[in-house]
Amino acid sequence: MKFTPVAVLGVTVAVFALAGCQHQQTLEEARALCTKQGGFLVVFYTQKVTLAGMGPEVASPGNCIMSSKFDMAPPSSAPPASDLPVSTAGAPAPGKSVTPAN
Repeated sequence: MKFTPVAVLGVTVAVFALAGCQHQQTLEEARALCTKQGGFLVVFYTQKVTLAGMGPEVASPGNCIMSSKFDMAPPSSAPPASDLPVSTAGAPAPGKSVTPAN
């Protein structure tokens, strides 16, 4: 079976066109899904500015941020601050004051 370049090109364009036809989530759908997963939905608000004035404010769903992203565990390889040596290099002698150089 022999394919013509036009037919191959037409099928390729159709495949890519259909790939872009995904259902766009509404703000309510995205918020419900994110809340169900235990996250926080980022919402972007946009507004068109024209010579005629300001357009309506449009809310669009962003990323779903999980609360676990904010759990900060201390690094296990770093020693506690009380175990760190105190450097006195460049420090004035006790009882001496230092005036800043201009």
